[in-house]
Amino acid sequence: QGTRLIREAAAQGAKYVLTPEVSNMMQLNRAALFEHLASEEDDKSLQAYRALAAELKIHLHIGSLALRYSPEKAVNRSFLIGPEGNVLASYDKIHMFDIDLPGGESYRESANYQPGETAVISDLPWGRIGLTICYDVRFPALYRALA
Repeated sequence: QGTRLIREAAAQGAKYVLTPEVSNMMQLNRAALFEHLASEEDDKSLQAYRALAAELKIHLHIGSLALRYSPEKAVNRSFLIGPEGNVLASYDKIHMFDIDLPGGESYRESANYQPGETAVISDLPWGRIGLTICYDVRFPALYRALA
């Protein structure tokens, strides 16, 4: 589905395409998540996205991929891929979504993911872009650091 939509956008003239967060898998079950995680070097989806960017000659910004960081932790890593298929920049999500909701529902992203430490900016032909992921938007200090 994602590949089809990226191709569609490029066919309509897009030179920059951004995918959603965790574009390779969404998995709340820890055992299932870690069963399917791969390292950055071995992740098939990153390899496919790099080839697709090169084929379409576009800047492809992968919102993020869930990747193996260690036996106990994953990373939620964004990638900016250039028109030659090379990774121009990557960013690990800094702010983990840990929340308790009314009614007893809770999420603990930090239980499975290692937070990043550094804000990332990359240059594109038409300007600069900061790489952040979803929940990061609630932390204005991060954007002040990128400015």
